[in-house]
Amino acid sequence: MDKDADPDRPWILVTNDDGADSPALVPLLRQLGTIAPARALVPARERSWASKTLTRFGRLELRPLAREDCWIWAVDGYPADCANLGIHTLFSSRPALVVSGVNVGANAGLAYFLSSGTIGAAVESALSGVPALAFSAELSAEDYARWRRHRELEALAPLWENAALIARELVAEAWRSGLPDGACLLSVNLPPTATLQTPRRFAPLTSTSYGAFFARCGAAEFSYSLSGLRVNHPEARGDLAALGRGEVALTPIRFALDAEPAEADRRRFERP
Repeated sequence: MDKDADPDRPWILVTNDDGADSPALVPLLRQLGTIAPARALVPARERSWASKTLTRFGRLELRPLAREDCWIWAVDGYPADCANLGIHTLFSSRPALVVSGVNVGANAGLAYFLSSGTIGAAVESALSGVPALAFSAELSAEDYARWRRHRELEALAPLWENAALIARELVAEAWRSGLPDGACLLSVNLPPTATLQTPRRFAPLTSTSYGAFFARCGAAEFSYSLSGLRVNHPEARGDLAALGRGEVALTPIRFALDAEPAEADRRRFERP
């Protein structure tokens, strides 16, 4: 990427929640750069499970990083910080599209979707009026444990290359003709075996939850200890089921969160 690219030419902002050393970042930038100029603004360190956190107190220090043939900027903030800063403040023009990811690990199901920093950056982009795509790649339990312990996934280079190729095709489609009708962001979850030939299916968010997030580790201390994801309706067909079939799950998202109150509820809660 040329950091001095023509400011009047439409461009793509890339961010993530895994940080500047994500093994997926450079392959993604190279592929997206064949569509339009791609500029990466990412957290300086991993910020997973940050959702849409913004740095209201404190300052964000920007530093450029030369990674092979790509230019990447890093800030010691959160993914949503990166999206907001990249859209509104840092560059002389707004991006035409935001791409978040490719996340190390899937973000399928409602519970992980709402917790993910990768998704949080896409949400911040959508709130800023910029369409966004969020990509997440499922890993085996062994590979994910290796990433958590050592941040080493060199053996999975083919996964990141394939994920970048798939992302390029989907981003190119969105670049040409926009996101799916009615959506302000598109969440894409890839199985670990995904290639360009892997079937892609639209799938709704699976209703999921999790219990205790913390376990006691001292008299007055608690640490992270998640027992796992709970699927609330195992028979339902959604993004988790698509991943289980080895498909790429495409989930268009729109924000219409309010529920229509029933007449009985109007009588219970409203006052004339």
